[in-house]
Amino acid sequence: MKPIKYLFFMMFALVALASCDTYGDYDQEFSPTYPLGGQYYVKVYDSNNQEMPMHTTSGSNVYGTYLYLYNTADNDKDKLWIKLPSDILFDAGILGKISCDVNARTFSGTAGNLEADGNTAVGEFTVTSGLMTEQGATTPSNGKADAIEVKYTLNGKTYTVKGFRWTGWPEDEVW
Repeated sequence: MKPIKYLFFMMFALVALASCDTYGDYDQEFSPTYPLGGQYYVKVYDSNNQEMPMHTTSGSNVYGTYLYLYNTADNDKDKLWIKLPSDILFDAGILGKISCDVNARTFSGTAGNLEADGNTAVGEFTVTSGLMTEQGATTPSNGKADAIEVKYTLNGKTYTVKGFRWTGWPEDEVW
């Protein structure tokens, strides 16, 4: 009976040692528009520097919304998509592909303003200046995040978007 116990122990030890294979660290891959790309929590201001309400919740106006910057399907290094969704009270949303300079953290350009389906053009917009500043914003929870500021013109009106990279913390979404 002892040889069977030793054989069983040897097989268990062999399996345990064989399963201890270690792997090296994986290289993190980023899109060509990194670090510009991402989701930002922003407020939109009209030409008089007045905050624009996005929608109404529980009888109160909500002023914050999200701005998205993301890479193209072709993984262009000098173009990105910008999306600022329209909402119930806010009809000045934009969606289009514009030029960017990843090293300078800037973006600008004129593009056809697309519907949410990404195919139907409804005029055009111009981003006159877009700038992302790394660790340039202090969030409501007193954390640091990347700041963003965008000036764009749509239908003859100029808007300014200011905010910070989305942190995921609920207390950072109430300002």
